[in-house]
Amino acid sequence: MERQTRVERRKAQRKIRRLPISYSDGQKEHSGISSDFSLEGLFIRTRNALPPGTPLKMVLEVGQNQKINLAGLVIWSVKTGIMDFKNGMGVKITSKPTEYTEFILNLLG
Repeated sequence: MERQTRVERRKAQRKIRRLPISYSDGQKEHSGISSDFSLEGLFIRTRNALPPGTPLKMVLEVGQNQKINLAGLVIWSVKTGIMDFKNGMGVKITSKPTEYTEFILNLLG
């Protein structure tokens, strides 16, 4: 039997790079590792994934003493209960400063 692969729904070019990120839903602050960047969104690895539809304020640490403030919306989340599995959430960026756009364009090179 042939194995079916997941259909790729992403339209934006992506780049994997792991960077510290903090995020808040307005009630509680959490931290995680961001990765899988695009101009439109990113993935946050965390044990504290929030439900789809949750608006977020995020602070992405892109370098020593260099942080970018972002706003986003949780599109999907995964909570497996398995520590080594890719727990986290996919976030659509809803407000991005010029610094974020420049950061992504440099990553994509």
